[in-house]
Amino acid sequence: MRFDVVIIGGGKSGTRAALKLAQAGKRCAVVSAGHCLGQTFRSEFIACGGTFLSGDRVIGGRIEEDRLLFVNTENLGKDTVLEAENFILCSGKFFSKGLISTIDKIYEPVFGCEVMYEKDRSKWTTSDFYASQPFESFGVRTTGLGQVYVDGKAVSNLYAAGEILAGEIDIEESVERVCRNII
Repeated sequence: MRFDVVIIGGGKSGTRAALKLAQAGKRCAVVSAGHCLGQTFRSEFIACGGTFLSGDRVIGGRIEEDRLLFVNTENLGKDTVLEAENFILCSGKFFSKGLISTIDKIYEPVFGCEVMYEKDRSKWTTSDFYASQPFESFGVRTTGLGQVYVDGKAVSNLYAAGEILAGEIDIEESVERVCRNII
């Protein structure tokens, strides 16, 4: 299956990016493991020609040189790939499993994107439960254009937007930046 853009994640960032790109004439697919943000989005997105793969999740893909060529999903299996000119990773952080935390590291499980986090686990939280926690700023490292890094190299057509990003983020601005670069 071939698209202009494949969006990985159907939460706030993924749905916002998908609708904006579909309205701009891009042929888009959203792969959403969980629930998306509503029927209105889904109806509007499909009316713009979008494809919505609900209840599915991206399990991997192939990166060659500096480009992501395709992704595989759990439900479609290894034999059916989703190809695109561009991909957007909007899989969230810890609760949605966009980032995984173990006793000694934090990692992005689908592509192995570089994650910025404090290596000393004792500094991941503060004792004040109600205060902002340091782990909230951990996330995927990107270029100024929003492209992710894998093995020290920027992947030219794999962008990240939303909560998965490192640092203090403005979700709307991160989606806008990525969409501008794709359109």
